[in-house]
Amino acid sequence: MGSQLDPSTVISNSYLHCVKIECSDQDTMKSYMLNTIKKQIMWSGSQSNREESVNSSDEVVNEIDDTTDLDSKIEQEKVYNRNKAYIEIYRSRCEDRVSQIVLSAYVDKGYNTARAMAKYFDIPVTSAHYMISDIKQKLREIQYKYDN
Repeated sequence: MGSQLDPSTVISNSYLHCVKIECSDQDTMKSYMLNTIKKQIMWSGSQSNREESVNSSDEVVNEIDDTTDLDSKIEQEKVYNRNKAYIEIYRSRCEDRVSQIVLSAYVDKGYNTARAMAKYFDIPVTSAHYMISDIKQKLREIQYKYDN
């Protein structure tokens, strides 16, 4: 209750709330109106308090270090390019036509789950799982060879 609420805001919000209430008795409506005004003032979650907190809050600007953000993006790009290079190395070494087709479906066409791969090739999900596992294992071997 440290902030000063604008009286017109409190009354307007209270009125808008009470308009929705169907009541024919004038005394009951006055009671609803007074209770609603009281609620608007006392409750921190009331519409008036929410509006006041939005309108009165100072904008806090977080200064982000652009060099850190840029370094992070550069590092992500390096990782992406390395992974693409591993895939291209695997693709160039792959002599089996079936493996090339599976790799193309996995990498280029985006069938990267066993169910999607199984549906694409019309094979059992287990077989698709083993095909994807084989690709991942061979890519890991290439990665370990070039990273170490």
